[in-house]
Amino acid sequence: MKKILVSASALALAAGSASAAGLDRSGQSVLSIFDADNTATLSFGYVQPSVTGRDALGNKYDVGENYTQTGLTYTNAVNSQFNYSVILDQPYGVNVDYNGNPATSTLAGTGADLRSEAISFVGRYKINDRFSVFGGIKGERVSAEVALNGQAYAQAISTAAVARSFSGSLPAGAPALSPTTLGAALAGSPTAAGTIDTTYGAGTTAALGGAVAGQIGSYFANGGYDFEMEDDSSVGYVVGAAYEIPDIALRLAATYSFEIDHKADTTERLYGTTFKSDVEYVTPQSLNLDFQTGIAAGTLLTASYRWTDFSEVDVIPTTLNSDLVNLEDSHRYTIGLARQFNDQFAGSISFIYEPETGAKTVSPLGPTDGLMGVSLGGRYVNGPMKISAGINYSKLGDADAGVADRSVAKFRDNSAVGIGFKAEMTF
Repeated sequence: MKKILVSASALALAAGSASAAGLDRSGQSVLSIFDADNTATLSFGYVQPSVTGRDALGNKYDVGENYTQTGLTYTNAVNSQFNYSVILDQPYGVNVDYNGNPATSTLAGTGADLRSEAISFVGRYKINDRFSVFGGIKGERVSAEVALNGQAYAQAISTAAVARSFSGSLPAGAPALSPTTLGAALAGSPTAAGTIDTTYGAGTTAALGGAVAGQIGSYFANGGYDFEMEDDSSVGYVVGAAYEIPDIALRLAATYSFEIDHKADTTERLYGTTFKSDVEYVTPQSLNLDFQTGIAAGTLLTASYRWTDFSEVDVIPTTLNSDLVNLEDSHRYTIGLARQFNDQFAGSISFIYEPETGAKTVSPLGPTDGLMGVSLGGRYVNGPMKISAGINYSKLGDADAGVADRSVAKFRDNSAVGIGFKAEMTF
């Protein structure tokens, strides 16, 4: 049973890459710590999402960009009780691009490109044959570019700019004008318009409406809003523990990754002006639970759970003064079976589920909610070399993309296909 080929793990790259869980890409697994001594692996994944939607003006969007994932690991032992693993992965990413004319659609010209790389050193100490503890350090680098355009963002950002400028001109002690109230008034709410005119004087709503229209014209003329966040590298930590019964291939491992603090230089471009500043943010804490056990000769049951604390991630540029991330926590559940057919070949199937968040609207930079997927894979063994391949199909949950809490585009019946390859060599 100890020699069962856990081919389900070969699919982690393809299945994880087709994730709808916020910014999560690699899943940040440290299970290579359980590989045989002096083992190196190289993983590659390619994901082709189909994320299409339609806005209230009838414009169609195809926003999902294809992307790749790579990973490297090396595992070896110092002595019979202590071994280590070096892991390179790409933990987070976003590739979104809205097509079309910004002036005649709600979101055209909006897009995001988030890149990350991480290297981890994890050491494991075996207390005995069944219990072990592990921990290590992770170095992480993140950078991003974001564009916000289209009528929805032009209206929301220009309304906020006018409200902020108007409030700054008020005498001391006067109540500030809420962008939400001004937005509602300009959208036709008589209650909001009445509140503004009663508080600040008759005709104020009409005057502010003209100011917003002027700002919107400037917004489009200057290419909307652009944000660049420079590379920032920072360090975090990983801890975990495992219980094993080797004779039946049972293992339960828990891994906790601490959140990592970042501070990056930023460039914002808005209304023809460039602003230089910086932004502080965190990459989220997370918990991975991984379980496997033999259930019959040559058959392995696998299960896992991953929680990522995305609700604590905020990227708020100085000039925009609004959160670019705005995500809920993610929860991913996976269950699978791996079957060894002979000494050289094993196959697997696994099912993935991410529940919907229940949010009324989601960020246009991630316009799906929840996921259900299936992965198929196989592994071929030839001496010290193991070659694995897998394919994943995931049905992405329907969602309404929203700006300022208002639905501006609907995304329905979307999916993603991922393929993954993994080469493993034991020297």
